[in-house]
Amino acid sequence: MSYRVDLQALNPPQREAVTHIDGPMLVLAGAGSGKTRVITARIAYLIEQGVSPESIVAVSFTNKAAGEMRERVVAMLGPTIGNAVVLSTFHALGVRILRENLRATGLRRPFNIVDEGERRRIVRTVLKELNLDGTSSGAAYLLNLVSKAKNQMTSPARMPEARFNPDIPRAQAIYERYEAALQNLNAVDFDDLLLKPTVLLTENDALRAKYHERFRYFMVDEFQDTNAIQLRMLDALVDPQTRNLVVVGDDDQSIYGFRGAQSDTILNFDQMLPGARVVTLEQNYRSVGNVLHAANAVIAHNPKRREKKLWSDLGSGHAIRSVSLETQFDEAEFVSEWIERQAEHELRGWQDFAILYRSNNQAAAFEEALRRHRIPYRVVGGQSVFDNKEVRDLLAYLRLIRHPDDDLSLRRIINFPSRGIGTITLSELIERAEKAETSLWQTLEEACEDGSFNERTEREVRLLIAATETARDGLEEADADELSERIRDFVDMIGLQRAIFAAEKSDRLAAARWRVIERLIDNLQRVRGQDAMDALDKWVTDISLESNNIDISEHDEDGKTVTLMTVHGSKGLEFPIVFLVGMNDGLLPHRRALEEVRGVEEERRLCYVGMTRAKERLVLTRARWHISGEKEKTRLLPSRFLQEIPEELLEDRELTGQNHFMKPNKERQLQQLQRMRELLEKG
Repeated sequence: MSYRVDLQALNPPQREAVTHIDGPMLVLAGAGSGKTRVITARIAYLIEQGVSPESIVAVSFTNKAAGEMRERVVAMLGPTIGNAVVLSTFHALGVRILRENLRATGLRRPFNIVDEGERRRIVRTVLKELNLDGTSSGAAYLLNLVSKAKNQMTSPARMPEARFNPDIPRAQAIYERYEAALQNLNAVDFDDLLLKPTVLLTENDALRAKYHERFRYFMVDEFQDTNAIQLRMLDALVDPQTRNLVVVGDDDQSIYGFRGAQSDTILNFDQMLPGARVVTLEQNYRSVGNVLHAANAVIAHNPKRREKKLWSDLGSGHAIRSVSLETQFDEAEFVSEWIERQAEHELRGWQDFAILYRSNNQAAAFEEALRRHRIPYRVVGGQSVFDNKEVRDLLAYLRLIRHPDDDLSLRRIINFPSRGIGTITLSELIERAEKAETSLWQTLEEACEDGSFNERTEREVRLLIAATETARDGLEEADADELSERIRDFVDMIGLQRAIFAAEKSDRLAAARWRVIERLIDNLQRVRGQDAMDALDKWVTDISLESNNIDISEHDEDGKTVTLMTVHGSKGLEFPIVFLVGMNDGLLPHRRALEEVRGVEEERRLCYVGMTRAKERLVLTRARWHISGEKEKTRLLPSRFLQEIPEELLEDRELTGQNHFMKPNKERQLQQLQRMRELLEKG
């Protein structure tokens, strides 16, 4: 191999982390300290030292992060060696283990991964069978209890809080039936992707030894985000003799406690693995000094943390601007005016600005103000395009092509496009299938043969069966690069475009919905596999694992827009100028956190994450009053985190009314006057 890791390009702590080979190590990687560079360089260094790439596993938390690591590794080592390294999420690694051990799990290939909506439908059906409350909110709450039990590797009745929670008996009542329904559907839920592999590995010594032999070196990115079941899975996979586990993370950026993440895992790592090396990365390559000094000062108020102080050689930069406005609407107007002025006076692109908030419901005021100023923007983290009905319908069709006995998918699309199968007919078909102990697909075929349907319904159902079987046969014979074309032919055969336009009153909205389907099908061109069916299987699995990271959206031609997003969603990103808005007690920190043990500590970490997204300038804004309903005003207090920033780093201003800037923008005033004249002339 001609590639060699350039160790001189690394700073001393990075070099120490990269050249560590055997035994456990914790890399404390502060924000912007080059942790991805360290992970990928260490992979290359291990291979350079003779380690087989197939024996290296690097785990991250999102498909996007894993994909970025793979791109870097492939760029360094070439596709043959780079693609041999296992770069994965925890859930994708779970899928790999399940696929390799299907017989032991009772699953058949291909198995399905049910999403949240499908899980709720299953639970509502079970609740109805048990004559219990079957509302959507009730199903969601009970599913949360079931999910917590699975992540604790137990049943709801055996959870520690069982004796205090009156809803546990209902959760226990649905638990077994829910699991049986998944088994009948040859499906797993998201929790099973971690639970089932962990159970397999912990209960089967021979299987565990096989993976110990196969996977020799483990690395985990964002280790502070791991939850209990992920730690159990990791513990089963790592050979206790070699203890070749390197974890990279930052306890100061542990912000997913609501998902079960345990920040204590980093705090206690060298206690869990005695003798573990600890390397701290404190040099920040992203932000100017004042941003880092302010962030360091805030996070230092958390009592339980590993000491680190970020520093930078990028200069001090501007002071941190802290601005108090009258209401949330004035706050949004101020931010929009600032962005407009910066874009004009400093020739900034819109993409240089980010507005970060604690909760999605804060975005509306800023969207309205940005629209008023004609500033292009995008909201990141809203409803996923994969939640749209037409997209879910297409995915159900694709699952049905892969596996005709997928009753859940067939129930979804059996009457879209319309085939004359209403609720009563579908219920009769389901009951018939259950009595005969056959799949709904087989029952549908039999119903066509015995005259159960009228002429029109029989014709439409036969067309569905023929189109699906033709697509399945074609994909089994086709290459992966033909996948998109084959699916397009299938969609034409079932008349999906006509159905979307027929279901939507507005042709414009129907066209927009259809464009999403077209982009989805175009996306299939990027999928690689041994053949078309294998590629489809991988793509549907990726969608099930993390649809938010598969991009089929339309973008502005130049992609230059202001970004609006939650602080949670901003983790891992960076922007030249960041507005951290809603710096009020009750917003950041959130009011719920004020009532929770260690809740304020996690909110402080969230504030720290938001502050360290800024590369050049950080502006902290807050309102003194919140207006809601019929002009009802609620007094807001400044965030306690503002008081933790040293005064010498802050430039604090309190603005009233529309007096947002001391120097008015004369050109903008002239434009406004001109627009007023035009309106008056029009009457």
